[in-house]
Parts: sequence; C-alpha cells; structure tokens
Amino acid sequence: MKGSDPSWLTLKGANGLDIPYIGYVVADVEIRGIVVPQKGIVVVQDHCLGTHRALLGMNVIAECWEELFQARPVKTIPLAEQQEWRRIVADCRRIQTARVRMDREDIGRVACRYALSIPARSEALVWVRVPQQDYGPEGWVLVEPHLDCQNVEVARGLAVVRRGRVPVKVRNESPYPIQLHRHQRLARVTTVGPHQVREERDVSFRQVCPTVVEVALTQSDVPPKKAGEGMPGHLRNESLRGEGLQEAQTRKLEELLTRWQHVFSTHDEDYGCTDVVRHQIPTGEAGPSRERYRPIPPTLYSEVRTLLQGMLDQGIVRESSSPWAAPIVLVQKKNGAWRFCVDYRKLNQVTKKDAFPLPRIEDSLASLTRSAWYSTLDLASGYWQVRVEEADREKTAFTTPFGLFEWDRMPFGLCNAPATFQRLMQRCLGGRLMESTLVYLDDVIVYSPDFESHLQHLEEVFQAMERYGLKLQPDKCHLLRREVKFLGHCVSAAGVAVDPEKVAAVREWSAPKTVRQVRSFLGFVGYYRRFIKGFSKIAKPLNQLLAGTGRPRGRGSPSIMWDPECEAAFQQLKQELLQAPILAYADFNLPFILYTDASNLGLGAVLAQRQEGAERVIAYASRSLHPAERNDANYSSFKLELLALKWALSEKFKDYLWGAKVQVITDNNPLVHLQTAKLGAVEQRWVAQLANYDYQLQYRPGREHVNADVLSRLPEERNREEEVTETGPVQDGGCMVGVVEAPGSQQEVIPLSWGWDPDRWRERQQGDERVKAVSRWLEQGQEPTPAERQAQGGMGRKLLGQWEKLRLREGVLCRVTHDPGMGDEICQVVVPEDQVQALLVAYHTQLGHQGQEKTVSLLRRHFYWPGLEASVGAFIQACPRCMLYKARREPKAPLVPIKARAPLHIVAMDFLTLGRPADRYQNILVVTDLFTKYSWAIPTLDQTANTTAMALWRTVFQPFGCPEFLHSDQGPNFESRVVKELCNLYGCTKTHTTSYHPQGNGGCERFNQTLLGLLGTLDQERQGDWVSALPALTQAYNNSVHSTTGYAPTFLMFGRHVRLPVDLMLGAPTRGEEVSLTEWVDRHHQHLQFAYGQVTKRIQVAADKSKRIYDRTAREAPLLPGERVLVRDNRRQGKGKLSDRWEAAPFVVVVQQRPGQPVYTIRPEGKAGPERTVHRNMIRPCPNYPRPREETPRQPVPVAP
Repeated sequence: MKGSDPSWLTLKGANGLDIPYIGYVVADVEIRGIVVPQKGIVVVQDHCLGTHRALLGMNVIAECWEELFQARPVKTIPLAEQQEWRRIVADCRRIQTARVRMDREDIGRVACRYALSIPARSEALVWVRVPQQDYGPEGWVLVEPHLDCQNVEVARGLAVVRRGRVPVKVRNESPYPIQLHRHQRLARVTTVGPHQVREERDVSFRQVCPTVVEVALTQSDVPPKKAGEGMPGHLRNESLRGEGLQEAQTRKLEELLTRWQHVFSTHDEDYGCTDVVRHQIPTGEAGPSRERYRPIPPTLYSEVRTLLQGMLDQGIVRESSSPWAAPIVLVQKKNGAWRFCVDYRKLNQVTKKDAFPLPRIEDSLASLTRSAWYSTLDLASGYWQVRVEEADREKTAFTTPFGLFEWDRMPFGLCNAPATFQRLMQRCLGGRLMESTLVYLDDVIVYSPDFESHLQHLEEVFQAMERYGLKLQPDKCHLLRREVKFLGHCVSAAGVAVDPEKVAAVREWSAPKTVRQVRSFLGFVGYYRRFIKGFSKIAKPLNQLLAGTGRPRGRGSPSIMWDPECEAAFQQLKQELLQAPILAYADFNLPFILYTDASNLGLGAVLAQRQEGAERVIAYASRSLHPAERNDANYSSFKLELLALKWALSEKFKDYLWGAKVQVITDNNPLVHLQTAKLGAVEQRWVAQLANYDYQLQYRPGREHVNADVLSRLPEERNREEEVTETGPVQDGGCMVGVVEAPGSQQEVIPLSWGWDPDRWRERQQGDERVKAVSRWLEQGQEPTPAERQAQGGMGRKLLGQWEKLRLREGVLCRVTHDPGMGDEICQVVVPEDQVQALLVAYHTQLGHQGQEKTVSLLRRHFYWPGLEASVGAFIQACPRCMLYKARREPKAPLVPIKARAPLHIVAMDFLTLGRPADRYQNILVVTDLFTKYSWAIPTLDQTANTTAMALWRTVFQPFGCPEFLHSDQGPNFESRVVKELCNLYGCTKTHTTSYHPQGNGGCERFNQTLLGLLGTLDQERQGDWVSALPALTQAYNNSVHSTTGYAPTFLMFGRHVRLPVDLMLGAPTRGEEVSLTEWVDRHHQHLQFAYGQVTKRIQVAADKSKRIYDRTAREAPLLPGERVLVRDNRRQGKGKLSDRWEAAPFVVVVQQRPGQPVYTIRPEGKAGPERTVHRNMIRPCPNYPRPREETPRQPVPVAP
C-alpha cells in the first residue's frame, strides 16, 4: 500500500523528540481474530539496519486494548499475555504527561482598614477589592472561595463589581470568633455572562439589589438520543436489559444504567471498598495459633503465585510479619479455575461469635404480592469489598510456600464474616428495607408496583451503593423482570411460590417396584406421620404390600403388584410431604437443624427448624453419587459423610444457612470429631468451605436417622443431577424471603457530595477560567490555535495537552482515559483549582487517612487535575494525623559503642525485676564493669534511691573502690540526689543514657539476659529460694571465661585466678620456686599488662563487629540546628493501641551534643519549656507539620459601606 502524504503530521517519541518517518498507511489491524478497522500505521526507516519498520501509536494501542478486552472480550487469552497488555497500556498512559500552568485569577482581598472579626456561628457581608480591569458592560462576576481562606465559608454566587469592590457573604461555623485580616485573600472572582451557559440553556441576569442577582434559566429543545446510544461495554449484558419493555422504557433504563455505570464492576478485578463497617475478630486473651503451610502440588505453584500477585496488586492482601498463621487450601471451581481459601478452624475456635439478629419477615410478605416489577442485584465479590480492622489483620495471616501474608479485605472462612456483611447491608439499605427492598447478605431484590417507581427505587439503591463504596456484578444482576428467583423461590405479582426446579426430590419420586423400595418410602413418610392426619388409613394399601414379606436379606428384593389404589396412596402421601403442617417457611430468628446422610447410592439431607414446639421441615435434598465418588478405595464412609455435609451446608441450603446457627445431625460418629481429625487434601478443601458457617455436629444412631437416610438411598436409576425440594404452606399472599432490617441506621453525613451531579459540577467549573475556555473550545468543536494555547500559560497548556482525551459529559468537562491497571475506560471529572483542597480532605481525611498511593488510586478513578499526584503527596506530608499516628520507617542512626579502657573505668547498673508475687525480694540491682565484665547481683526489696545508694556503697564502692564513671538509664532512682551526692563524695562522674534508649546501656542489659538464663535453669524447688542461689551463680559467672575478652572477669579484676572448691578437690599444683615480693610484683604487672592489652584489642574487635552488623540497616541522617522535629511518644502502652505514636507538639533542634554521636538537644517550638536530650532514633523531621496559629486580638465587625 502506498504511503500517504505525511507533511501535516508530527510524531513525538517517549523522550519528547521528533520521529522522522517516510509516510503512513491506513489499514485494518487483526489481533486474536478481532479486527480493529482503519488504523494509521506509521512507516519509518531504520538507518542502522537499512530496513523499513511499522510503528503503532499509543492511541492505536489503546483502541486495540479496548476492542480486545472490553468491547468484545476474548476469554481465551493467556493470563501472562493479558498482564503484558496491561503493562503496555499502563506505560502508554504514564508517558502521555501534561504541561499545565495555573490560569490567571482575579483575587478578591478584604477591603478594610483594620481586621474584621466574624462572631461565632454567624454570617456577615464583607466587601472585597478586586483588580481594576474590564468586567464587561454589566460587571457580572462569579464569586467563589479562595484556597487560602480555610477558616470561614465563602458563599458562591453572582455579584456586580462597583468601583472595584464586590460584596461577599461569609459564614463562621466554628464556636469561636474568627479574624479576617486586611488585604487577606478571600475570594476568586471570574467574569461571567449569559453567553457562557452551555447545554442549550438560555440564561438572563437581573440585579434585584446591590447584593442580590437573580438568574433565570430556560431549557431549550434538545433532540432525544437514540435508544441504546452510548451504553458502556460492561453494561451490555442481557440480564440488565429487562423483559417485555417498550422502546421508551428501554431508553429510560439505559439512561439510568449509563448514569450509574460506576456502581457496576467493569471487570473481574474491579471491586468496591467500604470503611463504614470493618470486620473485627475478637479473640479475647487467646494466644496466636500458628500452623505450617500444607503441601501444594508443584504443578499449582504458578497458579498460587498468580493468585497471590493478583491479590497483592489489588490491595486485597499484603505481606505480613504476624505471629498468627493459617494454612491455605485451593478449591477448584466448577469452571476449572481455582479459589484461594484459608483454613481458619483454629482462629474460629477462639473467636467470640457475633450474634447478629436476623429480622422477622412476616410484615414484608404482602409488599411482594402487590408489586409488578422486580430486580435482583448481586455484589461483586462482596466479602472483598469490606476491610478488616487494622488491629485484627494480623490474625488473618496465612502461610504459603512464598511467604506470610495477611488480608486487608475480609476473607472467606471467618466465622463472623456473614454477620459483618449482614450488618453492612443493613446500614447501606436500611432506609429502604420492607418498603421497596429486601436483602439477604449480598443478594438484593428491589420490587415496585409500576415502572416509574421501580426506576426511582433502583436509583435509590444505586445511590446507597455509591455512598458506601460498593459495586455490583453486572452479569449476576437481573433488572425489570415480571418474575425473578430469590433465595430459591420464584417471586412474581402472584406472590412467592416454590421454585419448580427444586421440588423434584419428592414430587418426582418414582413409584416403588420392590418390597425394599416400599419399605424405604414408608419409613421416610412414617418419620413425619404425627403431622399427617389419618396416616394409617392412607398408607394401608402400601402396608398390605409388605404383609408376609419379612425383613429383606441380601441385595435382592421381591417385586410387588402395584395397583391404582397403591398409586393413589403413594401420591397422596407425597402431597402431604409438600404442604403444611409438615413443611413451613424458615424463621431466620431460630437456629436450623440439618440432617445429612450418605450411602453407596447417593446423598440425602433434610433442613428443619423447631417452630412452636414442633420440628418442621424447611427443605428436602438428595442426589446420586457421581462415578468418581463410587470408588470405595478413594471414598470411605467418613469421606462420603463429609461430602454430604459439605454438599448440603455450602451448596444446597447455602441461602438459608449462611450466617445462621446450624445443628448438624449425622449418624457417622467419627464425623462429630471433624475439628480434630487428620484430613487429606480433598477433605481439607471441603472443611475450608465449611468454615463460612456456624455449625455444631451431633451424633444420632442410624436407626433413628430415617429421614435423611432414605433420601440418600433413592433408587439408583434416578437422575444424577442434584434435586432439591424447598417448600412451604401455600397461602393467599404468602411468601418466604430472607431479609435484614436496619433499626436506627443513619446515613453518613458528608459536608460536600463528590458524586456525579452534572449541575453541581458545572457550577464548580464555572469559576475556573481555564476550564471554561477548554469547555468552550470543545463545545464549538474546534481545537485552539498555537497562539491561544500559548496565551493559556503553563497550567492551561498542560490541560490542553490532554485535548484528545477531553470530553463534555452533560456540560461537564471530563477526561476520558484508561485504567492503568486494567486498561478499561474511565471518565474523570476535571476538578477546578478551588475544589482541590476540599476534595483532598474528602478522599484522604474522611476516608481513613490512607497513604499516597491509595489516595491517588481513589481519586484517579473519578477525577483529574494537572499535578494530581504531587498535590496528594504535599497534602499527606502536611497531614497532622498521618504524621502523629502512622509508623513511618525512620532512618536508624549508626552504632556508637561505649569504650572502657581499664577496670572500674566505666561501671554500668540497672534494675532487673523478676515479677514473682510470692517472693519477698522482687528486684535485683545489677552492676557490671564494662572492661573486665565483672558483675555484681544484689537482691533488694524495692528500687528506691536510698536502697540503690546503700547497695552500691556496701557492695561496690567500699570493697572495690569508686569507678571513674557510673552509667545508668534515666530512672528516677539512679538520677536521684542521694546517688549524685554519693558520686560527688567519691569523685565519680555520673552519666546516663538518653530517654527510652536501652541500647545505651547494652553491657548491663546483656548481663541481665545471662542472669535470667542462670536463674531459669534452677530446679523448681530451688527457684523458690533463688536469693540463696544468687551469690553462687554470680561467682560462677565471674570465674568463667568471657566470650568477648577471652579471660575470666575475676582474673582481670584481681590479677589472679580465684581458688574454687573444685580446685581443692582436683588438687591444684603449687608453685615450685619461691620468688621475692618485688619479683612477684613485676611478674604480676607484666601479666596484667599483657592481659589488659589483649582485652583492649578483643573488645575493639567485638565492638567493630557489632557496629558492622548493626550498621547494615543504619544510615546517617544528621539534623541541623533549627530543624523542626517530632518526638516519639513512649507513653503508649498495649499492643495495637490507637493512641498517637508521636507527640503532638513539635520541637526544634538546638544542637548536636558531640560530632559523630546521634544525640541531640531539642526544645519546644514557639513556647518556653525544658530542653530534652534525645537519641536520633526517637525523633523524626517534620518540615511540613502545621505550625501553631498565632492569637490575634478580636476586633468588632465594621459596617460595610
């Protein structure tokens, strides 16, 4: 194909440089059988290879992505290829950056000679001065609040400029007066006129008084859109189109769906997220449980890794360092895919159960019968839309071959998960329950008497879903139907009836052909004979068939003569089983009883409840065994009984039993001990599915287990498909539906709605000149000229750099782009400058102070403005709550070892508390010489200053002399006046560590561990009298070679080895020669000099080794004088406590005490207060932390001229 003339086209590479090219061709692009028609392909010449290459632009790649994965999704594309496509599209989006400048703004400043005082909870009219320029013939301007004015609310509105001044109404909602200073920036003023109103609306302005302008709007005729035009790709499911709708009704439904498209999941990984209700796991005083991960077949490693990575990317899970750990279980879905489950049996055993009440539904039954339209809604992965409480996330930790992870969202398998989800739905839809909506966990039914009210009810539900951040699964929602299936029942205008597909188990019970089959049927019906009036008379023809047959033996069974009288009795008894008083509607306020049984033919189950003093059946279920399940080698009786339990609980009766208390009755005794049984891989997967339910197992002998036993032994020729009967007494206007109510539920009060409200967004964008200019060019359908682009300035040019993505949606300027993660198309509203701060408050402060990445992700789903990520980063860095509470990883200062040069050069001390209430002595004063490692351990009754000083004087100072330095922490007993006076008396220098920094007294802390180890190894009898054993243990330590010095502490302290009883027993050798006193002193001096030299070298080597290991994770981050810092709040106690991690009042660095040492002197900022000496690890810089507001004198409000 011949290339077209390229003279008009300019290409830019990812580096911003021009790309020379030969020409371009327009051709169809085919990918995976999908043809993308008529796309431009650029032909360039590769001078290095001497060939011609074809290039696809970013716009073409994006459109190919949309066709391949959204408009006509191809489900056979491998996962790796899908991820590569997502990466390419995400790179394209990131490369298309913008260059923008903030538009020129006209700022209104307070026009007064002195400061104005706005009284508490009052309004005032303030005149502001604006720049002298042409504001049009009438002087109409739009007044909006300025970003700098955060302390008062400025009313938006139209005003008239008179002699350079504009009236502005302000309101003070706070409980104290607020000062407005002279020339303070208060409002942004923009010239407006009637010609600037879009969307075919006519506008006229009229000034009523100097401070009031009347605006009149009239709607012009707008041609109607064609039905189906503009429907999003993810809403084109047949289930959302309704049934039997007229053309006008179809158009209204499509408009509703288009308007609320964001509440529907756009792809499989598009989950909602709510913080209104968080899942808590109350475990009381129970300790963590930890299990090893279970073996996974190597063939599934890649599948597990892919599932984990997907959940990590979506923020569903995160890496963990929790003491809890539960094993994972892979469960295969019906479509062959794998579901990621966790076995939380041990966690559920120690979790306090949530007794969330389920409401009575009798009052809502009549509402369904009076309705004509029904819609059922289902949430997209509903559990994963609920967050787990931060303090409880560590309890959800699960172990895999690839590490330890924990859940950010609520996982399956937790015993209280259904109650939490029920509570969330109650709050979300509480105001509509019993009136137009019924809800059962994530299944919602909306019902209305006519079409128009049904659309209104759907919109109310969509609004609630949006407000709570929930999303619906489009392919599981069925809208505008005359009849729907809800909780196993058919709901229509005639009422609620039994689903015809679920009554086959009993209704299609074929007529018996043998004596054994007759006996089984009569045994099953006889179980409920007390509810059947005249049972003996009705069953007489069947009983006559058994006369004289005796009990069956072996596998064979004689045939019978089946006559019309037997058939009539058989049909009548079946009918009695399908109606009251045997069957009843479920009462969700009562616990359920589930009977299960398995045989070599099939599975059977009966769901019942005890109502009004009698047991009533809710549903029957039975199915035959599959061929693989008939293998006796793989399926033991225990495994079959567990299969029956899993099938009945998590499949057949899931709608009834999810979130309810269930008593399971079985005739298999080993099954009762399921929680402690050793299970195979398949059984573990089944138990993982059962973890979602609150059930208790109870054994019953087989002879009493007739009801479930007979259903499991139905004739083998029965259809192997699953058959369930769920019935209830059919009455006029009667129905059975599970709902939850919301007593006292309240909607969350949000000061400003940021949802899709075209009128409000148009009003917001009216105050931004650059947004208005771009909207005007889009409305006219012409791209701005280079001169017009240049006149917009930096921010305007950056916004115009997105020209190809900008659209007008209902008169609102939006940016249409693609999700970087999935590549799906999203619509972002262009946010005016004056709305950015309030939007950041709503999406960061009011949504749990999430981090920068999550906040940016939340905003990018719906909003755009130039420099969005930088704005979020600056806002979070200045957020006081984030700085005070969130634990940011601070740099760890390098290690500075303490160096002792000789015996008694530096002596360190500390108190060790054993915490044994029965002991008289509760404390040990530990004293260590840091050079020789010689230590003293002195038991004391208390830790007072007098006790400390007396023990030091008697044990250390008197016998051994005074050390040069006495080192300790900042305990009040060590820093007391009596201890300081003792040191002054003996000429000893008292030193101490910095606050809450035990590493500064490492030598003493290390001996504490050794001493505890010595005491802990005593026999139980001797531990009660540890005070008597303490001198011997201390002597043993001092006479043992120390690993650091290579000498015994006693030898280094005294210059000789102490003779011990063991030396006398072994007969220590005596010296063979006698020496003079002078010679002995010389030799002794030489030995000590050599020993001290060796010790000094070895201590230096040990210190260098410790510093090298410690400094692997440390780095220098020195602070300068005057730098603002926060101090760690060490008063926090208790794990997971919600108090702040940092003190609220900022400090200022005064000086670094010594060069090279990470110790600083700080003082409070802006006020007088004592200075502190702290370690570098205890402070963090806070340059953006808010400064304390200065108090200004209050002035009366002057009267505006």
